[in-house]
Amino acid sequence: MQKILITGGNFINKGAQSMLFCLVDGLKNKFPQAEIVMIDLFPTILDKDKANYSFKIVNMHIRTLLRMAFPFLKLLVKPKPISNAESEIKNHFKTANLVLDISGYGVSSHNQKPLWTYATLFPVRYAKRFKVPFIFLPQSIGPFEFSGWKKLVIWPLIKKYLKYPETIFIREPNCREHLNKLKTKQVIDSFDLVLQSSKINSQNIFCSNSSQSPKNYDIKKDAVVIIPNKQLTRIISEEETVKIFSSAINTLIIQNQHVSIVRHSADDKEICDLIFEAAKHENVQLINEDLSPLEIQEIFDASKMVIAARYHGLIHALKLSKPCVVIGWANKYNHVMNTFDLTQFYFDINSIDKQKVTTAIETMLNELPLYKSKIAETLTEIKSSDIFKHIK
Repeated sequence: MQKILITGGNFINKGAQSMLFCLVDGLKNKFPQAEIVMIDLFPTILDKDKANYSFKIVNMHIRTLLRMAFPFLKLLVKPKPISNAESEIKNHFKTANLVLDISGYGVSSHNQKPLWTYATLFPVRYAKRFKVPFIFLPQSIGPFEFSGWKKLVIWPLIKKYLKYPETIFIREPNCREHLNKLKTKQVIDSFDLVLQSSKINSQNIFCSNSSQSPKNYDIKKDAVVIIPNKQLTRIISEEETVKIFSSAINTLIIQNQHVSIVRHSADDKEICDLIFEAAKHENVQLINEDLSPLEIQEIFDASKMVIAARYHGLIHALKLSKPCVVIGWANKYNHVMNTFDLTQFYFDINSIDKQKVTTAIETMLNELPLYKSKIAETLTEIKSSDIFKHIK
């Protein structure tokens, strides 16, 4: 294996960044001599900082993607200065031996803008053009319930390009029902890439002379970590979202617990601030910084329990055998909690009852060793499957 391209990852969302780091870590172990190139659709890393990483980062802003996909738009759309040259991006696809996508949730009609579905399909289009093998690593795909112009435009593209990947790994069984509508090649049930991975080796991510070593945050040992999610405010009001989390925090304070509110995505800065203000107490700490997955890993490692509304906040916690209470909105949350026999601690934001959340938190606090043991047992089984055996 000479060159491996990674698409679908970014440095904005910690879930996407975690999948990126876990994949690079695994690839470095399996293919130590391979050139690993990450194509970043949401570029934030400047050229002067790229040298800190052990893999190559190529910036491709959505404007560049549109210019490459539809050349006539070059007359109307200028590239962002942070984006690499289109000829360079094209050459990476042309010279790659394999493309691995870690979008997580890109091809769907559910809570997803058509532009992002197309952005997920674009690398498939280029891989197909240059006859480069393509694999979708574990993610949620579907449903495909398009209507109107989306059914006329987006659905034909999905039917065309989802037939190309050699393998599509799906995180939830119901994704197979959606893919059965297409004549795709190999579809494999799999758990999230982060959940399957071991603790990340920072030497596989950063160069030896890098200044990107994880910061140490002064959190109380055995604190309860809270991971909010701004996306919840698309379903219920911001005020109600803040009330749900502040109520949970008040329950913990009554139980004499220390709480750390931790931002897991750049989008969540404001909601974290609002929750902190609503639940201010000497036992409540706010870490509202842009954390790396390695820093989040260390914070979770020191905690006793997690209340998560971000999918990869849940995944990070389970990876380290931390019991979780989860507030979610999609099947992917429920599927994971069901796998770990923790369904009683999952709450759908569409029908949430604050009192039941409070009761669940108290139940979990009283039985932490039991749930920690249960998670560790399931985790051992999950990690026994090696996704990298399919990457050749």
